[in-house]
Amino acid sequence: MRPCLRLPVLLAATLTGCNHSQPFDTPYYGAPPPPAGTETRLTYNFGNDRGPAWLPGGTGFYYSRQALHRSDRDWCLALMPRGGGGIRREICDVVPAAIDSINGWQSPGPGPDGRLAFLRTSAPAALNPVAPYRTELVTATVADPAAARVLKVLPGLAPSGRGYEAVSQIRWLSPSSIVYLAERVVYRAPCSSCPVDTLRWGLELVKADLGGPVPVFSMLPGSDQASSVAVVGSDTVYYTTNGDSRVYRLVLSTETISVVHDFGATIVRDVQVAGARLVAVVGGSVSFTNDSLVGPLQRDNGGVLYLLNLGSPTAFPLTGPFESFRHPALSPDGSRLVAEMINGGSSDLWAVALP
Repeated sequence: MRPCLRLPVLLAATLTGCNHSQPFDTPYYGAPPPPAGTETRLTYNFGNDRGPAWLPGGTGFYYSRQALHRSDRDWCLALMPRGGGGIRREICDVVPAAIDSINGWQSPGPGPDGRLAFLRTSAPAALNPVAPYRTELVTATVADPAAARVLKVLPGLAPSGRGYEAVSQIRWLSPSSIVYLAERVVYRAPCSSCPVDTLRWGLELVKADLGGPVPVFSMLPGSDQASSVAVVGSDTVYYTTNGDSRVYRLVLSTETISVVHDFGATIVRDVQVAGARLVAVVGGSVSFTNDSLVGPLQRDNGGVLYLLNLGSPTAFPLTGPFESFRHPALSPDGSRLVAEMINGGSSDLWAVALP
């Protein structure tokens, strides 16, 4: 039996041990929904807010929240309703024995039947670590997040045989399979007295089949150097690659790859597709180089959000050239858009109006 060392619960719940037959819940904080506007700030956290991902029904979205109000400085998963407002749920590690660790719950991937995939990290707080000591890709249910199934311990080998340290953009193809972006993470300081810079970029797209007792991992065709992924249905994947201006479509059953749109002489990433709409981050503060130590490397500090109506030859910007956005999340019906806005090294979530 797995010991109760990292017990994720919803914050308002009372910890009574390792019996989780009833789902945890938190009261609504009572903040009103945001007013209508072109861009509306949704989060006012003192820490960073990242990686929004919609529930399959579109009633709200999960995101990862840096909980600086906690003494252990953990990252938690928070649920915000469709129209914004207060946090409805927050999933954190609240075990007293873990107060000496920095535990992170990031890159949420909400799935069918109340399931949730995410990245779980842990490191001793006393050592002021730069990198986590343990990283796991896990699946659980929102009703009982403590009963998580570990799919992959990282660092590990990708299906291509290359090493990777993290995952993001977890998408469900079916109740028994997910697709995610395998990522390299490197920590580097330009000088001995300089702060450490975290470099994180995509490596390839991985499909994990969860139907058996042991997950089976495979690399998606054509996804070498992938930088983002979106799933439509159970057979179609949209993706981008490092240093590339094109968005690709992959039909899994036939392994057919086609170009959906070419954004010209600029780099596109963070693709999202819902209905007849495609949203992506284009240009901005992004570069792609062949680093002498780590090889192909894409640095990304955000760009402009663009909208493309599928079948149209023209994409148009949703945000201005002096704003930096990353990781947009398009609601399942294609009517709402949430994204990270990067400002001075920190990130908050904003709602961006769609025409």
